[in-house]
Amino acid sequence: MQICCTKKLNDEMGIVPGKGIEENDLFCWSVHLITVKRRKTLVAVNDSNRYGFVLHGLKANDFKHINELLIQGIRNCLRDEKIKSEIIERYLKAAGELVFSKTRGAKYVARLNRACERVNIFDDCLETKELYQTKVAKRMNHELIKVTQEADYTYPHALLYRDFKLFAGEEIVQCEAVDIMVKLNLDRHTAWRRFITPVDITFKQLHMILQAVFGWKSYHMYDFDILDEANKCILKVISEFEEVFEPSPDCPIRLDSEVNFSEYANQRYKITYCYDYGDNWEHEITIRGTNAEYNKTYPVCLMGEGNAPPEDVGGIPGYVEFLKIMADPNHVDYRTMQKWAQSQWYRNFDMELINNRLETILRL
Repeated sequence: MQICCTKKLNDEMGIVPGKGIEENDLFCWSVHLITVKRRKTLVAVNDSNRYGFVLHGLKANDFKHINELLIQGIRNCLRDEKIKSEIIERYLKAAGELVFSKTRGAKYVARLNRACERVNIFDDCLETKELYQTKVAKRMNHELIKVTQEADYTYPHALLYRDFKLFAGEEIVQCEAVDIMVKLNLDRHTAWRRFITPVDITFKQLHMILQAVFGWKSYHMYDFDILDEANKCILKVISEFEEVFEPSPDCPIRLDSEVNFSEYANQRYKITYCYDYGDNWEHEITIRGTNAEYNKTYPVCLMGEGNAPPEDVGGIPGYVEFLKIMADPNHVDYRTMQKWAQSQWYRNFDMELINNRLETILRL
Protein backbone atom coordinates (compact mmCIF):
# COMPACT_ATOMS: atom_id res chain seq x y z
CA MET A 1 0.00 0.00 0.00
CA GLN A 2 1.38 3.36 -1.02
CA ILE A 3 1.13 6.24 1.49
CA CYS A 4 1.73 9.44 -0.46
CA CYS A 5 2.94 12.04 2.04
CA THR A 6 3.34 15.78 1.80
CA LYS A 7 6.74 17.22 2.64
CA LYS A 8 5.46 18.47 6.00
CA LEU A 9 4.45 14.96 7.05
CA ASN A 10 7.69 13.41 5.77
CA ASP A 11 9.66 15.95 7.79
CA GLU A 12 7.61 15.19 10.90
CA MET A 13 8.24 11.47 10.51
CA GLY A 14 11.91 12.06 9.70
CA ILE A 15 11.93 9.82 6.63
CA VAL A 16 13.17 10.13 3.07
CA PRO A 17 10.26 9.06 0.86
CA GLY A 18 10.83 6.44 -1.77
CA LYS A 19 9.60 6.43 -5.33
CA GLY A 20 5.99 5.35 -5.67
CA ILE A 21 5.33 2.38 -7.94
CA GLU A 22 1.68 1.53 -7.15
CA GLU A 23 -0.55 2.04 -10.19
CA ASN A 24 -3.90 1.09 -8.63
CA ASP A 25 -5.42 4.22 -7.05
CA LEU A 26 -7.45 2.07 -4.65
CA PHE A 27 -4.22 1.02 -2.92
CA CYS A 28 -2.93 4.60 -2.60
CA TRP A 29 -3.71 7.09 0.16
CA SER A 30 -2.60 10.73 0.04
CA VAL A 31 -1.79 12.02 3.53
CA HIS A 32 -1.10 15.48 5.00
CA LEU A 33 -0.35 16.85 8.46
CA ILE A 34 -2.15 20.00 9.60
CA THR A 35 -2.68 21.76 12.91
CA VAL A 36 -6.26 22.09 14.17
CA LYS A 37 -7.01 23.62 17.55
CA ARG A 38 -3.28 23.55 18.28
CA ARG A 39 -3.15 19.78 17.86
CA LYS A 40 -1.39 17.79 15.15
CA THR A 41 -3.95 16.27 12.82
CA LEU A 42 -3.38 13.73 10.06
CA VAL A 43 -5.77 13.77 7.10
CA ALA A 44 -5.79 10.77 4.71
CA VAL A 45 -7.70 10.52 1.42
CA ASN A 46 -7.97 7.50 -0.85
CA ASP A 47 -6.69 8.34 -4.34
CA SER A 48 -9.46 6.41 -6.09
CA ASN A 49 -12.65 7.44 -4.32
CA ARG A 50 -11.62 10.49 -2.22
CA TYR A 51 -12.90 8.77 0.91
CA GLY A 52 -10.96 10.03 3.91
CA PHE A 53 -10.28 9.65 7.60
CA VAL A 54 -8.73 11.83 10.30
CA LEU A 55 -6.37 11.23 13.23
CA HIS A 56 -6.44 14.16 15.67
CA GLY A 57 -4.13 14.91 18.58
CA LEU A 58 -1.05 13.02 17.45
CA LYS A 59 1.88 13.03 19.89
CA ALA A 60 5.58 12.76 19.04
CA ASN A 61 5.60 9.09 20.03
CA ASP A 62 2.68 8.33 17.68
CA PHE A 63 4.85 9.02 14.63
CA LYS A 64 7.09 6.13 15.65
CA HIS A 65 4.09 3.84 15.14
CA ILE A 66 2.55 5.63 12.18
CA ASN A 67 2.31 2.41 10.14
CA GLU A 68 0.04 0.78 12.70
CA LEU A 69 -2.03 3.96 13.15
CA LEU A 70 -2.60 4.31 9.41
CA ILE A 71 -3.64 0.68 8.99
CA GLN A 72 -5.98 0.96 11.95
CA GLY A 73 -7.36 4.20 10.56
CA ILE A 74 -8.16 2.47 7.26
CA ARG A 75 -9.76 -0.43 9.13
CA ASN A 76 -11.84 1.94 11.23
CA CYS A 77 -13.16 3.99 8.33
CA LEU A 78 -14.13 0.87 6.38
CA ARG A 79 -15.82 -0.61 9.45
CA ASP A 80 -17.73 2.64 9.91
CA GLU A 81 -19.14 2.06 6.43
CA LYS A 82 -20.18 -1.44 7.61
CA ILE A 83 -18.01 -3.21 5.04
CA LYS A 84 -17.60 -6.89 5.90
CA SER A 85 -14.56 -7.66 8.05
CA GLU A 86 -13.31 -10.38 5.72
CA ILE A 87 -13.39 -7.96 2.76
CA ILE A 88 -11.46 -5.34 4.74
CA GLU A 89 -8.76 -7.88 5.56
CA ARG A 90 -8.68 -9.06 1.96
CA TYR A 91 -8.17 -5.47 0.83
CA LEU A 92 -5.32 -4.88 3.29
CA LYS A 93 -3.62 -8.11 2.23
CA ALA A 94 -3.95 -7.26 -1.46
CA ALA A 95 -2.58 -3.76 -0.85
CA GLY A 96 0.56 -5.17 0.78
CA GLU A 97 3.00 -3.53 3.17
CA LEU A 98 3.03 0.23 3.60
CA VAL A 99 5.45 2.12 1.34
CA PHE A 100 5.92 5.85 1.92
CA SER A 101 6.35 8.11 -1.11
CA LYS A 102 5.92 11.70 -2.19
CA THR A 103 2.50 12.88 -3.35
CA ARG A 104 1.55 11.68 -6.82
CA GLY A 105 0.69 14.96 -8.51
CA ALA A 106 -1.41 18.12 -8.47
CA LYS A 107 -4.74 16.31 -8.92
CA TYR A 108 -4.32 14.23 -5.78
CA VAL A 109 -2.90 17.13 -3.77
CA ALA A 110 -5.92 19.26 -4.69
CA ARG A 111 -8.26 16.54 -3.38
CA LEU A 112 -6.22 16.26 -0.21
CA ASN A 113 -6.28 20.03 0.31
CA ARG A 114 -10.06 20.05 -0.04
CA ALA A 115 -10.34 17.36 2.62
CA CYS A 116 -8.10 19.39 4.93
CA GLU A 117 -10.35 22.42 4.40
CA ARG A 118 -13.35 20.28 5.44
CA VAL A 119 -11.59 19.23 8.64
CA ASN A 120 -11.02 22.88 9.57
CA ILE A 121 -14.65 23.74 8.80
CA PHE A 122 -15.96 20.81 10.88
CA ASP A 123 -13.52 21.29 13.74
CA ASP A 124 -16.43 21.56 16.19
CA CYS A 125 -16.97 17.82 15.64
CA LEU A 126 -13.46 16.87 16.74
CA GLU A 127 -13.27 14.64 19.83
CA THR A 128 -10.32 15.55 22.05
CA LYS A 129 -10.30 12.17 23.80
CA GLU A 130 -10.21 10.11 20.60
CA LEU A 131 -7.44 9.76 18.03
CA TYR A 132 -9.64 8.42 15.23
CA GLN A 133 -12.33 10.99 14.37
CA THR A 134 -15.58 9.31 13.36
CA LYS A 135 -17.82 12.42 13.27
CA VAL A 136 -15.49 14.53 11.15
CA ALA A 137 -14.93 11.66 8.73
CA LYS A 138 -18.69 11.28 8.27
CA ARG A 139 -19.05 14.97 7.50
CA MET A 140 -16.12 14.90 5.06
CA ASN A 141 -17.39 11.86 3.23
CA HIS A 142 -20.91 13.25 2.89
CA GLU A 143 -19.78 16.31 0.95
CA LEU A 144 -20.97 16.31 -2.65
CA ILE A 145 -18.12 16.21 -5.14
CA LYS A 146 -17.90 16.38 -8.92
CA VAL A 147 -15.73 13.54 -10.20
CA THR A 148 -15.21 14.88 -13.72
CA GLN A 149 -16.46 17.85 -15.70
CA GLU A 150 -19.05 15.66 -17.42
CA ALA A 151 -20.10 13.54 -14.43
CA ASP A 152 -22.91 14.25 -11.97
CA TYR A 153 -22.23 15.11 -8.35
CA THR A 154 -21.77 12.22 -5.95
CA TYR A 155 -20.39 11.37 -2.51
CA PRO A 156 -17.02 9.88 -1.53
CA HIS A 157 -18.78 7.10 0.40
CA ALA A 158 -20.74 6.17 -2.73
CA LEU A 159 -17.50 5.95 -4.72
CA LEU A 160 -15.98 3.84 -1.92
CA TYR A 161 -18.84 1.33 -2.22
CA ARG A 162 -18.40 1.27 -6.00
CA ASP A 163 -14.68 0.53 -5.69
CA PHE A 164 -15.07 -2.17 -3.05
CA LYS A 165 -17.85 -3.95 -4.91
CA LEU A 166 -15.57 -4.12 -7.93
CA PHE A 167 -12.68 -5.25 -5.75
CA ALA A 168 -14.64 -7.91 -3.84
CA GLY A 169 -16.99 -9.06 -6.59
CA GLU A 170 -19.79 -9.52 -4.05
CA GLU A 171 -22.10 -7.70 -1.66
CA ILE A 172 -19.80 -5.79 0.68
CA VAL A 173 -22.05 -4.41 3.46
CA GLN A 174 -23.20 -6.38 6.48
CA CYS A 175 -24.35 -5.24 9.92
CA GLU A 176 -26.82 -6.01 12.67
CA ALA A 177 -30.16 -4.28 12.27
CA VAL A 178 -33.37 -4.02 14.25
CA ASP A 179 -36.95 -4.28 12.95
CA ILE A 180 -39.11 -1.56 14.57
CA MET A 181 -42.83 -0.80 14.65
CA VAL A 182 -43.89 2.69 15.75
CA LYS A 183 -47.51 3.65 16.40
CA LEU A 184 -48.55 7.29 16.76
CA ASN A 185 -51.41 7.81 19.20
CA LEU A 186 -54.14 9.70 17.30
CA ASP A 187 -57.15 8.47 19.26
CA ARG A 188 -59.62 7.27 16.61
CA HIS A 189 -57.25 7.79 13.69
CA THR A 190 -54.41 5.51 12.58
CA ALA A 191 -50.78 6.27 11.80
CA TRP A 192 -48.00 3.70 12.11
CA ARG A 193 -44.68 2.91 10.46
CA ARG A 194 -42.52 -0.17 10.34
CA PHE A 195 -38.84 0.23 9.44
CA ILE A 196 -35.51 -1.51 9.78
CA THR A 197 -32.33 0.30 10.80
CA PRO A 198 -28.73 -0.51 11.72
CA VAL A 199 -28.78 -1.02 15.47
CA ASP A 200 -25.61 0.96 16.23
CA ILE A 201 -27.32 4.36 16.36
CA THR A 202 -27.89 6.87 19.14
CA PHE A 203 -31.30 7.97 20.35
CA LYS A 204 -30.58 11.29 18.63
CA GLN A 205 -30.32 9.42 15.34
CA LEU A 206 -33.47 7.45 16.18
CA HIS A 207 -35.24 10.79 16.65
CA MET A 208 -34.08 11.85 13.17
CA ILE A 209 -35.39 8.59 11.69
CA LEU A 210 -38.77 9.02 13.39
CA GLN A 211 -39.00 12.58 12.09
CA ALA A 212 -38.42 11.28 8.57
CA VAL A 213 -40.88 8.38 8.63
CA PHE A 214 -43.71 10.50 10.06
CA GLY A 215 -42.92 13.62 8.06
CA TRP A 216 -42.23 15.86 11.03
CA LYS A 217 -39.83 18.80 10.69
CA SER A 218 -37.97 18.55 14.04
CA TYR A 219 -39.28 21.95 15.13
CA HIS A 220 -39.91 21.00 18.76
CA MET A 221 -38.48 19.35 21.86
CA TYR A 222 -38.81 15.62 22.41
CA ASP A 223 -37.91 12.82 24.78
CA PHE A 224 -37.87 9.05 25.06
CA ASP A 225 -38.98 6.99 28.05
CA ILE A 226 -37.53 3.52 28.44
CA LEU A 227 -39.65 1.21 30.57
CA ASP A 228 -38.94 -2.25 31.91
CA GLU A 229 -41.25 -5.28 31.91
CA ALA A 230 -43.03 -3.94 35.01
CA ASN A 231 -43.74 -0.69 33.09
CA LYS A 232 -41.35 1.24 35.33
CA CYS A 233 -39.32 4.04 33.73
CA ILE A 234 -35.64 3.13 33.97
CA LEU A 235 -34.30 5.95 31.80
CA LYS A 236 -35.51 9.21 30.26
CA VAL A 237 -33.58 10.32 27.19
CA ILE A 238 -33.81 14.01 26.33
CA SER A 239 -32.62 16.36 23.59
CA GLU A 240 -29.38 18.24 24.08
CA PHE A 241 -31.38 21.42 23.39
CA GLU A 242 -33.54 20.91 26.45
CA GLU A 243 -33.11 24.00 28.63
CA VAL A 244 -34.92 22.93 31.77
CA PHE A 245 -35.93 19.43 32.74
CA GLU A 246 -36.97 18.38 36.23
CA PRO A 247 -34.98 15.28 37.25
CA SER A 248 -36.83 12.42 38.89
CA PRO A 249 -35.26 10.39 41.71
CA ASP A 250 -36.86 7.26 40.27
CA CYS A 251 -35.80 7.68 36.62
CA PRO A 252 -32.33 8.93 35.56
CA ILE A 253 -31.95 11.35 32.66
CA ARG A 254 -29.36 11.27 29.86
CA LEU A 255 -28.80 13.15 26.60
CA ASP A 256 -29.95 11.46 23.39
CA SER A 257 -26.53 11.85 21.76
CA GLU A 258 -24.91 9.91 24.61
CA VAL A 259 -27.19 6.85 24.70
CA ASN A 260 -26.81 3.99 22.23
CA PHE A 261 -30.07 2.54 21.03
CA SER A 262 -28.46 -0.93 20.83
CA GLU A 263 -28.48 -1.10 24.65
CA TYR A 264 -32.28 -1.14 24.66
CA ALA A 265 -33.11 -2.64 21.26
CA ASN A 266 -34.67 -5.85 22.52
CA GLN A 267 -38.16 -6.96 23.43
CA ARG A 268 -37.56 -6.68 27.19
CA TYR A 269 -38.05 -2.92 27.01
CA LYS A 270 -40.95 -0.70 26.07
CA ILE A 271 -39.94 2.64 24.56
CA THR A 272 -42.14 5.69 24.14
CA TYR A 273 -41.29 8.83 22.16
CA CYS A 274 -42.99 12.16 22.79
CA TYR A 275 -42.55 14.89 20.19
CA ASP A 276 -43.71 18.50 20.72
CA TYR A 277 -44.71 18.97 24.33
CA GLY A 278 -47.47 21.37 23.25
CA ASP A 279 -49.28 19.09 20.79
CA ASN A 280 -47.98 16.08 22.76
CA TRP A 281 -47.55 13.52 19.99
CA GLU A 282 -46.99 10.20 21.73
CA HIS A 283 -45.43 7.28 19.86
CA GLU A 284 -45.15 3.69 21.07
CA ILE A 285 -42.02 1.90 19.81
CA THR A 286 -42.06 -1.89 19.56
CA ILE A 287 -39.03 -4.04 18.73
CA ARG A 288 -40.13 -6.79 16.37
CA GLY A 289 -36.80 -8.58 15.97
CA THR A 290 -33.24 -8.32 14.68
CA ASN A 291 -31.39 -9.11 11.47
CA ALA A 292 -27.70 -10.02 11.83
CA GLU A 293 -27.02 -9.81 8.08
CA TYR A 294 -28.56 -6.50 7.05
CA ASN A 295 -26.88 -5.30 3.84
CA LYS A 296 -27.48 -1.54 4.03
CA THR A 297 -25.91 1.28 6.03
CA TYR A 298 -29.16 3.24 6.37
CA PRO A 299 -32.76 2.67 7.54
CA VAL A 300 -35.52 1.51 5.22
CA CYS A 301 -39.25 2.02 5.76
CA LEU A 302 -40.93 -1.34 5.11
CA MET A 303 -44.59 -0.39 5.41
CA GLY A 304 -46.94 2.05 7.05
CA GLU A 305 -50.44 3.41 7.20
CA GLY A 306 -52.06 6.77 7.82
CA ASN A 307 -50.82 10.34 7.79
CA ALA A 308 -49.07 12.14 10.60
CA PRO A 309 -50.68 15.46 11.57
CA PRO A 310 -49.06 18.69 10.38
CA GLU A 311 -46.84 20.57 12.80
CA ASP A 312 -48.56 22.92 15.26
CA VAL A 313 -52.07 21.72 14.42
CA GLY A 314 -53.13 21.80 18.07
CA GLY A 315 -52.82 18.24 19.29
CA ILE A 316 -55.45 15.57 18.72
CA PRO A 317 -58.45 17.99 19.03
CA GLY A 318 -56.83 20.36 16.52
CA TYR A 319 -56.07 17.47 14.16
CA VAL A 320 -59.69 16.26 14.30
CA GLU A 321 -60.88 19.75 13.40
CA PHE A 322 -58.23 20.00 10.66
CA LEU A 323 -59.42 16.73 9.05
CA LYS A 324 -63.04 17.87 9.28
CA ILE A 325 -62.28 21.08 7.37
CA MET A 326 -60.03 19.37 4.81
CA ALA A 327 -62.80 16.86 4.04
CA ASP A 328 -65.30 19.61 3.18
CA PRO A 329 -64.41 21.83 0.16
CA ASN A 330 -67.46 23.95 0.98
CA HIS A 331 -66.25 24.79 4.46
CA VAL A 332 -65.61 28.52 4.95
CA ASP A 333 -62.02 27.81 6.09
CA TYR A 334 -61.22 25.13 3.50
CA ARG A 335 -58.96 27.20 1.21
CA THR A 336 -57.11 28.82 4.08
CA MET A 337 -56.55 25.46 5.75
CA GLN A 338 -55.44 23.87 2.46
CA LYS A 339 -52.77 26.57 1.93
CA TRP A 340 -51.62 26.24 5.53
CA ALA A 341 -51.35 22.45 5.17
CA GLN A 342 -49.19 22.87 2.07
CA SER A 343 -46.90 25.27 3.93
CA GLN A 344 -46.52 22.59 6.62
CA TRP A 345 -45.56 19.93 4.02
CA TYR A 346 -48.65 17.93 4.94
CA ARG A 347 -48.99 15.01 2.53
CA ASN A 348 -50.30 11.48 2.28
CA PHE A 349 -48.07 8.62 3.39
CA ASP A 350 -45.46 8.18 0.65
CA MET A 351 -43.02 5.34 1.32
CA GLU A 352 -40.79 6.14 -1.67
CA LEU A 353 -40.35 9.72 -0.52
CA ILE A 354 -39.61 8.57 3.03
CA ASN A 355 -36.98 6.08 1.86
CA ASN A 356 -35.27 8.70 -0.29
CA ARG A 357 -34.91 10.80 2.84
CA LEU A 358 -33.79 7.87 5.00
CA GLU A 359 -30.94 6.97 2.65
CA THR A 360 -28.87 9.88 3.96
CA ILE A 361 -30.44 10.50 7.38
CA LEU A 362 -27.65 8.88 9.43
CA ARG A 363 -24.96 10.96 7.70
CA LEU A 364 -26.41 14.33 8.63
